[in-house]
Amino acid sequence: MTMKNEAMLELRHITKLYTGTVALRDVSFTVRKGEVHGLIGKNGAGKSTLVGVISGLVEPSSGEILVDGKNYNSLSPILAKKHRIAIITQEPQVVEECSVAENLFMPNYLEGRKMISWKTLNEKAQKILKEAGFDKDASMKMRDLSISERQLLLVIKACYAEDADIVIMDEVSASLSQKDCAILYRIIDDLIAKHKTVLFISHHTEELLNVCDLVTVIRDGQNVGTIQKKDLDKKRLAALIVGNEHYKEQEEEDHSDQVEEEILFHLEDFTSYGKFHNISLSLRKGEIVGLAGLRGSGRTEIMKSIVGIDPHDKGKIYIKNNEKSYAAPAQAIADGVVYIPEEREAEGLIATASIDKNLTVSILPKVSNFGLIKNTEEGSLAERLIKLLDVKAFSKKQEISQLSGGNKQKVLIGKALAATPTVCLLDEPTRGVDIEAKDSILHTINAQMRKDSCVLLSSPGVEDLIKICDRIIVLYKGQILDEFKKNEFSEQDIYRSMQGERIHLEGVPK
Repeated sequence: MTMKNEAMLELRHITKLYTGTVALRDVSFTVRKGEVHGLIGKNGAGKSTLVGVISGLVEPSSGEILVDGKNYNSLSPILAKKHRIAIITQEPQVVEECSVAENLFMPNYLEGRKMISWKTLNEKAQKILKEAGFDKDASMKMRDLSISERQLLLVIKACYAEDADIVIMDEVSASLSQKDCAILYRIIDDLIAKHKTVLFISHHTEELLNVCDLVTVIRDGQNVGTIQKKDLDKKRLAALIVGNEHYKEQEEEDHSDQVEEEILFHLEDFTSYGKFHNISLSLRKGEIVGLAGLRGSGRTEIMKSIVGIDPHDKGKIYIKNNEKSYAAPAQAIADGVVYIPEEREAEGLIATASIDKNLTVSILPKVSNFGLIKNTEEGSLAERLIKLLDVKAFSKKQEISQLSGGNKQKVLIGKALAATPTVCLLDEPTRGVDIEAKDSILHTINAQMRKDSCVLLSSPGVEDLIKICDRIIVLYKGQILDEFKKNEFSEQDIYRSMQGERIHLEGVPK
């Protein structure tokens, strides 16, 4: 047996039962030394439960786990760590007030020591950062890193500081900038050269086909196939994920004829020093405008400053020709300006509240009388939105934390629709959702949200913007660099523009 074929991790007939549901049913597959093994499936398919089983956080109801040839009925986090299994989750979990070096070695830098040599710790951390190609000072605070940089640091921690043999990357690329993604792929190549093993989880079929040696597809809690990359293409992989061999990505209708002349939203010389500069743009009624740009280009910062989450230094906001300025999102909502944040778990939803409460939390005056909620009105609104958005749930009273990522995102879109907005600011609404949920969300934005409002939309992929936008504005280093009309859309040209190359000059293609 060659080293490449040596099994590092094997799951045999893993089943996990929860009250009222089967999360995993008789799942078996093998992850071998020196390979990148992809894992994909729809939101709610069972991927998170499977990762929990491997990392020791979830005890299977039945089945066997083999690690390095040793048999276990279940793992514990301590046992998983002993076998050098590391997991990097989609949401970066760091201690913001500690340094990069401390986060790299936390909590192990205290083991067996009465005194810590901060000089030695920083030097060791700096050496690791250099080896990984991550150009940051180990002494800087974690709070000063972007979300993308924090995520990449956790990858570096697992792969270099912890020196894990089996690295589980759970949707880590979803929050990475293009530059940091390139570093991630170099790290993966480095791991494979050292005969390490990577279990790579992603919703992006193209990324899986580029990065992985083979891919396991999980559907409805079952393994429906483990297939070599050479035998896969995007169409076959999508069909396996959805469970329909004739599955075809949904084509969106062109609704540009619904765009009216009335300007609902206008920014004039909108500026926040160090973040974005002199942003001027207008959105008409019925129009969807895309904001394209690399992470750090200013997309999120602009939206947060509009609704008053972050301050801005100068510039004007006009809603229906009326100048406005907001100190808090509640003021913006009162004027029909609704913001859907990129970080749905931390900023968009109340995890312990029910679906109906999350849908109506921003519009309580509309569903209450004298401070008392009208349960019938709240319930009927929630049911209508759940049906419209095709939210998969047992009832409107189900707790948000029990939903899959895609269904959580649908609820967030429903929360915006419930407010009957004039202006919708949507920051990466399709991030981290499966292909069916993405189709559903894009269709809702295209067919429903534009009806009586305008939409400013950012996305982790240009293809989503091309699918439903009437115009795409490109941001580069906090400034508007270029603009593309619908008949000018070209994925290649837009990506070039995102890198800083102006495609148009005074409205005329070069």
